[in-house]
This record gives sequence, C-alpha cells and structure tokens, in this order.
Amino acid sequence: MARSDHRNIIGVGGLVRMDGGILVVRLTYSDIKGRYMFPGGKVDPGESLEAALIREVEEEAGVTAEPETLIAVRHRVDADALNTYLIFSMRYVRGEPRPNGHETDDALVVNAEQLRTQPERFASLVPEVALPVLAGSTNGLTRRDYLPTHGRYSAETFQLYAAPDADDG
Repeated sequence: MARSDHRNIIGVGGLVRMDGGILVVRLTYSDIKGRYMFPGGKVDPGESLEAALIREVEEEAGVTAEPETLIAVRHRVDADALNTYLIFSMRYVRGEPRPNGHETDDALVVNAEQLRTQPERFASLVPEVALPVLAGSTNGLTRRDYLPTHGRYSAETFQLYAAPDADDG
C-alpha cells in the first residue's frame, strides 16, 4: 500500500564534456557538501527532464550545453522518499565554468586522471559514471520521437529515451 506522505523526487545531472575532461561543480549543501558533482538539480513540477537539465547546468556552472544521451540512472529508496537521478551526457555549447555562489562555490573541468587519483574530491557517483564515458563508451539512450496510438496525448506530452534506431548508426 502506498504511503501518502512518501515523496517522489526526480533530479537530473549533466556530464558535460569540455577540453578533454568533464565539467564538475563543488556543492555547498547536502551530505556531499564540499565535493565535486555533476551540475544538476531537481525537476520542477511541469518541467521536462531536458528543460530542467539545461536550466540547472546554466544555473550551477554558467555553461550552456545540450542533452545528448541518457547515460545513467541512480535510484534510491529512503524511508520518506523515492529519489531518482538521471544523468545525461551533454554537448558543450558555450560559456566558461563559474559557480553560482549559492549552491556551488567552484566550477571546473577535470580529466580522467584526476578522477582516478583523487576520488576523495568527488561524489562517488562522478568517477563511477564519468570514467567509462571518458574512456570512449558511447552507450546510452537517445531521445526518440514517440506518440502512443491511443489516448489524448500530443508529441510534447511524451519523451522516450531508448536505444538509437539502427538507421541512426
């Protein structure tokens, strides 16, 4: 039986590849305060995953980037909440890394060697997800056009992330 006081939290994070490394931000809050994490945050009510991701990366790191593929999902069950965090690889568009001074106090690009040799600087999720990507893994789910054949929905209602079509190469 579902509990009415149990919350569902959805967050997004962006693995933005820049200058041979990835963009990270140092958090000023949470149980990983003082460690570097992917820029990201909570999805607001009525907001799409991609819109939240673009907004959060700009807010926390000062960089504009575009989502490419869904590369990881971290799901945590707490006593009072289900916490789901989706990590997307993102294509860098423009901007220089800079913290917002509120949620983040540093923003920088780190490489695979730093992730391997200085893991204590990072939320443990960062090297776990980023090292395979930096090593060349291109597996991921891409956004595909999808509209159910039933119901009253429009193409804007659904976002499907799935393996690329065979024609996509």
